[in-house]
Amino acid sequence: MTQVMKRQKRSPGRPSSDAAIKERMLAVAMDEFSAHGFRGVSVTTIAKAVGATTAMIHYYFGNKQGLYEAVLEHALGPLLTQLREATDQPSDNEDLLPHFIRSYMRLLAENPQVPSLIVRDVLTPGGQMRDLFLEDFAGRGGRGLRELVKRAQTIGTLRTDLNPDHTALSLLSMAVFPFVGRPVAGQVLDYNIEPGKIDALADHTLQLFYQGAGV
Repeated sequence: MTQVMKRQKRSPGRPSSDAAIKERMLAVAMDEFSAHGFRGVSVTTIAKAVGATTAMIHYYFGNKQGLYEAVLEHALGPLLTQLREATDQPSDNEDLLPHFIRSYMRLLAENPQVPSLIVRDVLTPGGQMRDLFLEDFAGRGGRGLRELVKRAQTIGTLRTDLNPDHTALSLLSMAVFPFVGRPVAGQVLDYNIEPGKIDALADHTLQLFYQGAGV
């Protein structure tokens, strides 16, 4: 245990391990960043909500940007790792796109703050975290998805006359919009993005996609 933690007097209900403290910091930071954006959140606010100190946050994450990056990595990292492993390992007879899309939509269903966070700090004009997201997350995901599309075309489950980048964009749009557009679309269209119900929407998305892009 670090010296910083040793100096802190524990309060009732406070996490007792490094892993638990970091997990709590990431959860609170996700809520705060998604609700208020990078500029609207202070490290002090997050520390108080966790029952920690700003020194502890700096110790674990370096600074506010480091914490923000850790939040994204915590939420998206496992899926991006799966995507990299899928593209690194040759698979000549299996279309892995359905597995990826189901996993991606489940991840968004389990982390509903992620779309809001991305809209606030990445997609809006002048988004402060855009360069970070492009370099560390979107780049990895986009390249991997395009590779899976190309592999599906080689296998023969997707039409070869389709542009791989356009095809990846269309599929990603279909998978993401139900979450990004939920505040408006959810008011007029009846669909469920709860973790226990998301597979039905994922299956519909894949069925619609393959009816248009499949062989």
